[in-house]
Amino acid sequence: MSTDRSAVVSLTEGEKATIRRTWTVASRDMLGNGANILLKMFEINPDTKKVFAKFRNIPDNQLQSTPRFRAHVTRVMASIGTVVNSLDDQEVLLDLFKDIGKKHYPARVPTEYFDVIAGAILCMLQRCLGTGYTAEVDSAWTKLYGSLGRHAKDGLREAAAMGTP
Repeated sequence: MSTDRSAVVSLTEGEKATIRRTWTVASRDMLGNGANILLKMFEINPDTKKVFAKFRNIPDNQLQSTPRFRAHVTRVMASIGTVVNSLDDQEVLLDLFKDIGKKHYPARVPTEYFDVIAGAILCMLQRCLGTGYTAEVDSAWTKLYGSLGRHAKDGLREAAAMGTP
């Protein structure tokens, strides 16, 4: 499957600036905002929690006190930070996006779950930005996560076709 690396995600300089500016705010509370993403994902689609063997049986209201949950949300936020820091390098973005998909192959994550987490990320941004969450912010992040979702799904399918993570 060949991908045009020059068109991984077409963001304007203004959209990149918007993403960077809003990420600066969201990343001030990596643990809290990361937890908000996963908890929102579980709320949007409760089946998503089933792929987390290490904490799927823990009630949502107890998850934040679980070290494995906190470790996972920290990794999620670090991944988002890496994406934001790579906005100017299409080749790196494509590799990051596909690797995200490949890393989720062993857990047998259905491809539609990437859309669920994208929605949960937007909800986290709405929550932490408050009135700073504008149509411009929504548009830039939606464009970024639409591209991430498409390429992560490709990575997941590639890993499944090879039968290895």
